[in-house]
Amino acid sequence: MLLLLAAGFYLALSAWSLGTSWIAVTLVSLLLMIALVAALIRPRMRAIVMATREIPDGSFPSQLSKRIHDPVLFTVLLIQAVLLLGIVFLMTTKPELANSIIVMVVALVLGLALGVLVSRATRTRGLEVAARTGRTREPVA
Repeated sequence: MLLLLAAGFYLALSAWSLGTSWIAVTLVSLLLMIALVAALIRPRMRAIVMATREIPDGSFPSQLSKRIHDPVLFTVLLIQAVLLLGIVFLMTTKPELANSIIVMVVALVLGLALGVLVSRATRTRGLEVAARTGRTREPVA
């Protein structure tokens, strides 16, 4: 990943300029993605890894399942994927500043909306299954 970023940064410096609008928007988007990883993804993934190390072989506690199916984790990962697609779009079309910002805002909103919709559908489906089996399911915090 670092090699890919280094190659892209070198190409941006040699073939273009960091002042080019789509490159500047891409760099800001990458910084946003790094912040999302540091603030929201890494702590949740670390908690999942620690929880898996603590469980005995063959068991799968409900607490671990809640951590794995955390809607915030899923939504942020989906936002990351859509932002990456937005960056690829910027790299291929090389739009001006206003259009570059619009593309990345649309990518951010689309990723957030998809994450919320899928998380809500998954949670609703889980509640329906729990109601049929006579169990209740607590929302993931």
